[in-house]
Amino acid sequence: MKIQVLKNETYQSIDNLPKKGTDRATGFDVVVTSDPEIVGTQYENGAYKRIDYIQYKTNLKLAVQKDRQFSNFGYTDLDYDILAFPRSSVSKYNLVLANCIGLIDADYRGEVLLRFKYIWQPEDYLVGNDKTLEGYVNFTKLYNKGDKVCQLKVTKVENVEFVLVDELDSTNRGDGGFGSTDVKSTDNTKQQTKNIADLYEKISGNITTPSKKYIDSIKERERQLG
Repeated sequence: MKIQVLKNETYQSIDNLPKKGTDRATGFDVVVTSDPEIVGTQYENGAYKRIDYIQYKTNLKLAVQKDRQFSNFGYTDLDYDILAFPRSSVSKYNLVLANCIGLIDADYRGEVLLRFKYIWQPEDYLVGNDKTLEGYVNFTKLYNKGDKVCQLKVTKVENVEFVLVDELDSTNRGDGGFGSTDVKSTDNTKQQTKNIADLYEKISGNITTPSKKYIDSIKERERQLG
């Protein structure tokens, strides 16, 4: 399966194409070709009152090609898309990818743009002469032109079909929502615990003090071993 990259001033040879950091890496690193574009509201002195997002350009335009696979039923065309993940280095900056994971559909032919939300920190304030706090951007906590900013991962598109039904199949969970699987003591687990306790009592041979004979046997074994 091949991904076509449109030639431009950034991508002139195969040496410039996105590449893996190591042989067994999963993602292909992308370098940004612009300084951060800050979109938000500013005060008259240029400090930021609010930052909506920070955007980077990549000059990267892609065309994901279909892959043909042979099976017992003949040839099948497989479709793919591309996911854009933040790199682990994002933890060093005041940034988080705005859409968490970017999705580049197979039919998209525009430039890959990356938008980040800016995370305010106590250091990101400018104290004016009037002692009021007005926010500014700490550029040491941003990616800048030429940095590796994201990594691309190719994934297979599963062509599914949504159908209408009158009833869904039943499960033990049912319509249990948030936190429903965190319940640690259900009727089922209580019964299992009781069954184990009953079995242990039978093995111990002492219903009233099921652990006594077991403890005595352990001590006797320890004496035998010296």
